[in-house]
Amino acid sequence: MRDVMTPARERSESHVAWIMLLGMLGLLVLGGLTAVGATLGSLYAIAAVLAVVAVAVVVTNPVWGVIVFIGTLLLGLPGFLAGDGRLTANNMLGLILLALLVVQICMTRDLWFMRTPQIILFLLIGAVLIASLMHARHIYIPLQPPRLLFSTGAPRDFTENTLFTFFARLAFLLMFVNFVKTRKHVVLILVSLLLFTMAVIPSAVYNAASYDAEEDIATGKTVDPDTGQTTEFRVTSGVSSWGKNENRLAFMCNVSILLIWMFTQIWKGMLVRFVAFGVILMMAALTLATASRSGFLSLGLVLLFLLCQKGISWSLRGVVVGAMIFCALIFFLALPRASYERLLNYSLDQSTRPEAWRSTQTRIELHENSLAVLRSAPLLGVGPGNFRWLHRERFPYSIAAGRPNHNSYFWAATEGGLPALALYLLLLGFIWYELRAAQRMYSRDDVLWHVTRFLRGFLLVFIFFSAFADFWLEPHLYLLGGLSMLLLRRRLDPDPASRPAVAGSPALAAPGIAS
Repeated sequence: MRDVMTPARERSESHVAWIMLLGMLGLLVLGGLTAVGATLGSLYAIAAVLAVVAVAVVVTNPVWGVIVFIGTLLLGLPGFLAGDGRLTANNMLGLILLALLVVQICMTRDLWFMRTPQIILFLLIGAVLIASLMHARHIYIPLQPPRLLFSTGAPRDFTENTLFTFFARLAFLLMFVNFVKTRKHVVLILVSLLLFTMAVIPSAVYNAASYDAEEDIATGKTVDPDTGQTTEFRVTSGVSSWGKNENRLAFMCNVSILLIWMFTQIWKGMLVRFVAFGVILMMAALTLATASRSGFLSLGLVLLFLLCQKGISWSLRGVVVGAMIFCALIFFLALPRASYERLLNYSLDQSTRPEAWRSTQTRIELHENSLAVLRSAPLLGVGPGNFRWLHRERFPYSIAAGRPNHNSYFWAATEGGLPALALYLLLLGFIWYELRAAQRMYSRDDVLWHVTRFLRGFLLVFIFFSAFADFWLEPHLYLLGGLSMLLLRRRLDPDPASRPAVAGSPALAAPGIAS
């Protein structure tokens, strides 16, 4: 007669099998770490141990992998972790998350995200960029290798990097919308975004405090007392790549102001508001200290956005007015004369060579040259990554020769043609519409209502700032698109276990949220 095992005995044997499997894997990992330590040294062995732990954490809770991924995108990777070429710790983390995503999709068979306007538009933009590349391969051929067109000798053919960045960001968006599942996850993502931004602030504050220069009374220029050469008072941070750029640092300071203001609406309390007010003032001062005109205008847009919101108490409006007065005092009393002259230089006539005339003239010629390139190739553009070398060849005597567009709208139009620009504008319009629709879905005492209002301000500043930087391949657009998808179409439960999992089912929605 056939022996029938009891359920308890089955579970016991199953546990024994899992323990044996884990033990074998543990021995293999231990042997691998020992080999790494013996051949490459203790530093690499420690890094390997941390990598194994990180992989285990990411596999068990992928949202932490998403957070780390956002951190690496914003802050970069230190030292040898940055790797060489495409073999970086960041890309390895992306491959792990992508594998987890494939497993999840195979198990649930839920492709809800493929029916969203954001994903569809991103895929169409990718198709346009590929079509533009195939067309450009036969039409736009440099007279000499692009890397030889620049004095640095570094590779300057940006085609591969542009396409890799675009599709890598798209893969990140797919991971984001599938692994962020609860309200807690959304808040955790935004807290990490604030912390990653604040990580560069101490360095910027130190650079501002340790700035050593004297102002020449006759010219208004700041002069280095050691070298006697004129210098600009522009604060940067060396912690991250975007922190080294004054314009991007100013943008992230403005986003941080919106984030801090959002958290004061969620975590109410006098101490929270007192600390938040001080940090907001510091961020506003740093924005002015960067002497970034785009950051200066964005700061005004941020303060007006906060002041005009409905349902804000008069005390909070007073805080915003106080911040505006503080910024005015910094502007007129603390900044060197050259800095505020730079911040007020928007004239199209730079013949008198006022402060920052070279930067302004460069932007003017860039826009003129971009329009000329666009008129020559309006349908498919000149191909992704081809604008800089083509710009140098066509306008060799321009002050802006060889520079990127410094304008996201011109970037999309020149490298992908008018169809790429139209698709990007349509994408921004859909995100704005869905954020407005999502805000009506939640009550004012819901955390996600405040999150949605913050995202509307974030998107407004992003759209404005896109006119001053090549910004549409940065992770910010993908974060905005992913969060708008989640807030409108997916049920963000307090507990993911409370969501019913039905294989092949359409997107789930909370009561009152359109699916």
